[in-house]
Amino acid sequence: MAKPFLEIFDSFSNIMELLRDGKFQDLLVNYERAKKVFLVGYEVQDSVGSWTVFEAEDRSGLKPEDYLIAFSQFIKRKEKEIQAIAILLNKPKDWNTKALNELRNKLKESKYDEANLQKAHQIVYHKDVVDIISMVKHAANETEPLLSPEERVVKAILRVTEGKHLNDEQQKWMEYIKEHLKQNMTLDEEDLRKLPVFTDRGGLSRFKKVFPAEYQIIIKEINLAIAA
Repeated sequence: MAKPFLEIFDSFSNIMELLRDGKFQDLLVNYERAKKVFLVGYEVQDSVGSWTVFEAEDRSGLKPEDYLIAFSQFIKRKEKEIQAIAILLNKPKDWNTKALNELRNKLKESKYDEANLQKAHQIVYHKDVVDIISMVKHAANETEPLLSPEERVVKAILRVTEGKHLNDEQQKWMEYIKEHLKQNMTLDEEDLRKLPVFTDRGGLSRFKKVFPAEYQIIIKEINLAIAA
């Protein structure tokens, strides 16, 4: 049965009177609180650590070791799907600028951009800079060495020039090519036609005169040696 209106009003008046009471308000603020207890674990040793984490495909927050494991799985899984990977692992004679660009784009799309991969390799393998070809080959087969861009380029140029008797100008052009390859890992006619490192020395037309009748062979040999 509902309470009479006057009884409800009287109850509300009592509550408001209590809430306005100074002693009650003081109690709400200054009531006795439980004492804080601080426990010391003398036999417990805390450890603090930090590490770099990476994102890969649909996963995030991976440690460098796990990031490289995921990268290895990616390379093995995509070997037949991504032509650039198939070329590096099985047909190095077809390596060219188009393949390099495809490789970089596909890796970046899957959150394996070159800078992150190099950083992970630096942390895990203590190698300052690893070239993109080495990273792919090593991901597919751990016995493959991890080379820096300079190490790979020097090795490739030595392979191409071995047994050849180059004149002074040809040797100079090999040095120009060597500097170009450290950044690009491929060489094609378009590079010789447009890039300042070559155009400042006469570009493709000069290159053809320096290596008459065999300039195309030289380009193919260089790309094969880089990808091998």
